[in-house]
Amino acid sequence: KEYLWNAGIFIWSVSSLLKSFKQNAPEILDILTPNDDSVWKTIDTEKAFIQSNYPKTPNISVDYAILEKAKNVFTLPCDCGWSDVGTWNSLFDEAEKNAENNVVQNNKSHLINTHNCIVRAPENKKVVIKGLENFVVVDENGVLLIYPKSDEQEIKQISILMNK
Repeated sequence: KEYLWNAGIFIWSVSSLLKSFKQNAPEILDILTPNDDSVWKTIDTEKAFIQSNYPKTPNISVDYAILEKAKNVFTLPCDCGWSDVGTWNSLFDEAEKNAENNVVQNNKSHLINTHNCIVRAPENKKVVIKGLENFVVVDENGVLLIYPKSDEQEIKQISILMNK
């Protein structure tokens, strides 16, 4: 009980972040600092600059690039109910549910005898489901996925295969 988990949530001021990049990863700062401040005048010029220059930066996390080298990093214990919503089940756990304990992210869904499911589809898609329990139903990017929640760990591999 003497350890804390790093959830990867950081709070910093812009000035301290820039100072840390200057001291610990100047090559990244050089790439991402424009020669002309007009880059920041519109969202389009800013976006174009970032799209052009960010891929030139080293492939390194902020942890390795600056945080592990910085002298002014502190850990603050926090019990804020945070969850890494990186899986369908964790999204289901955190999301608001209807009377049948379903998470429905589509206003045109009609569910009959369906319980403990997560249903996600484009707003213009009409969805009718009957008799499912504990399933993930996702209609996204031209793919309809209907998968048991208990097997959600397989979904990532299926998604990779479907996108080939």
